[in-house]
Amino acid sequence: MRKKATTATISSKGQITLPKALREKYHLTEGEKAIILPAREGILIKHRELSLRGMLAGKVKTDHFEKDLRNLRKEWTL
Repeated sequence: MRKKATTATISSKGQITLPKALREKYHLTEGEKAIILPAREGILIKHRELSLRGMLAGKVKTDHFEKDLRNLRKEWTL
C-alpha cells in the first residue's frame, strides 16, 4: 500500500509547516522537539520523546491489551 504524499513549502528561514492532518495523526504539538534524520529517500522526522513512560496512559484497557497494543502499533508506524 502506497502512502499519500503531501507537499510543504520551505520558508526563507528554512521552516516547513507540517500539514494539520499529519500533526494530529502523529500527535505532534507546538514547541515539541523533533529529530531530523537523513534517509535513503529523503528526510525522516521523528519524535524526540526519550521515555515511553505515560504515553499510553488512558489509551490502553487491560481487558483488551493485546488488541489495543496492535492498534497503537499500526497508528504509530511510519
